Amino acid sequence: MTDQANGVVWHYEADIVVVGFGGAGAAAALEAVEGGASVIAIDRFDGGGATAMSGGVIYAGDTSIQKAAGVEDTIEEMAKYLALEIGSAVSPETIIRYCRESGPTLDWLIGLGVPYSPILYPEKTIYPPDGSFLYYSGNEKVPEFKKHAKPAARGHRPVGPGMSGNVFYDALKAAATRRGVKLITHSPVTRLITDAQGRVVGVEIAPIAEADRARHAAIYNEVAPMKPFNSLPSEKAVRTAKKIESATVERKLVRARKGVVLSTGGFSYNVDMLGEQSPFFAGTVKTLMRMGSLGDDGSAVTLGRQVGAATKGMTSFYVGRNVSPPPAFLQGILVNAKGERFINETAYVGAVGRAIGNQPDGVAWLVIDSGKRREAVKQALFGGWMFLKFYGVPALLNILFGGSKSASSAGKLAKKCGMDPAALQASVDAYNAAATAGQGDPVGKASEYTKPLSGKLHALNFSITNLLAFTQFFTLGGLSVAEDDGAVLRTDGSRIEGLYAAGRSAYGLCSNGYISGLSIGDCVFTGRRAARSLLQKNAPLTQAAS
Repeated sequence: MTDQANGVVWHYEADIVVVGFGGAGAAAALEAVEGGASVIAIDRFDGGGATAMSGGVIYAGDTSIQKAAGVEDTIEEMAKYLALEIGSAVSPETIIRYCRESGPTLDWLIGLGVPYSPILYPEKTIYPPDGSFLYYSGNEKVPEFKKHAKPAARGHRPVGPGMSGNVFYDALKAAATRRGVKLITHSPVTRLITDAQGRVVGVEIAPIAEADRARHAAIYNEVAPMKPFNSLPSEKAVRTAKKIESATVERKLVRARKGVVLSTGGFSYNVDMLGEQSPFFAGTVKTLMRMGSLGDDGSAVTLGRQVGAATKGMTSFYVGRNVSPPPAFLQGILVNAKGERFINETAYVGAVGRAIGNQPDGVAWLVIDSGKRREAVKQALFGGWMFLKFYGVPALLNILFGGSKSASSAGKLAKKCGMDPAALQASVDAYNAAATAGQGDPVGKASEYTKPLSGKLHALNFSITNLLAFTQFFTLGGLSVAEDDGAVLRTDGSRIEGLYAAGRSAYGLCSNGYISGLSIGDCVFTGRRAARSLLQKNAPLTQAAS
């Protein structure tokens, strides 16, 4: 704490200081400089965070890209759909605000240099193949959602090869650099600085020595979220990075005349913090593919708690389990350790993974017959290079080495899997009866995917504890913030003056239910929201960061 901000020797000064320069931080910085503020952005590493390592998808409706693709959409239908997905995570007013701003936001991003295309991929997919950049990124076409809200393709993927989150981030970083944002890298923020009234007036940083920065950057790059079997090596990288950072003795103070925005991401790579919230997921971390970067260390929560901030939704996680690709898997049934179905197999991967995580011990099996398994193997092998790399190989590894079981009947299969034979038989019989009669599936799967199971049966291990299930994971909760402006709140609901949070550092739109594109959408939405609020503060604007 400092009694007088003007009496402190500040090493750097700006109107607004952004801590964490990924999608949310870049959006906040750009909005702030466009409003005439000087901005310093600080990153523990070199910037980019989870955004640069992601697919880069943003969820938006009634957009210029949709119109060019011939996709009909309205703000009202988008809002109805999102209300079903995210429930009470935010108020209806915030949902409408996000939907209304999403189209203009996409145009803003295009103006910053993010490339989009109206080439539509109309089929169900986790991520559109190269050459397609607009798709149904959630549960829009699932019957239980479709009957309440008209479906529309709202997942906007930046034009680029493979996972194109780097395309999204690089455009924002380049725009921020052109517009005068000062970026300080390889400088962990060690504490928030407050005045006598408790207002946040700056931050303390511990810049890593120049001689150690190349090694620090190399360690960061070792944590590749889509690299299989990388969780334990990632923990070694966590320890090594902290060792380098702990050797730093220099401390510098950065003044924020108007305020500070925390946007350092979630806490997937802080196993201790994860263990406080979920011993189960912390205990199975070696089987998880943790999405995001080494910067997802929970630092925003740690810093916020130093000044009395409250948290919210800390036990809310994205747990992604891909039933498809290959598409033939969608014709099977998912059952738990008892042999009971518990989810529509065609639901969004995050919904499937969350449902598996909620089963006893996170156990799940996908039951298919020999014909469907053969078709799945063909699809895995011959779907193209990108498909084979990201989806085909993982599916084949799980089939061959993931603990699959086979038997001539449901009863015998159940015994091999430790299920109740009567329960599994009942699940198969109910599914087959609905499929044969063309009637509604017991858990709501569309008829095009509901095909009878016959002959020899196979159970593929889809459990969270199966290393070859390749379960994707990241955290969704964070600091509690005011929905109108993003100010960080105390446990009594009062605002911490001068402190804001955005993206996965804060509880937000997707903290109660995630679909692809909503996290980056929320990052941009909340980053700009925080900046707009800070621009209205009374401290006079300066023209450039010092």
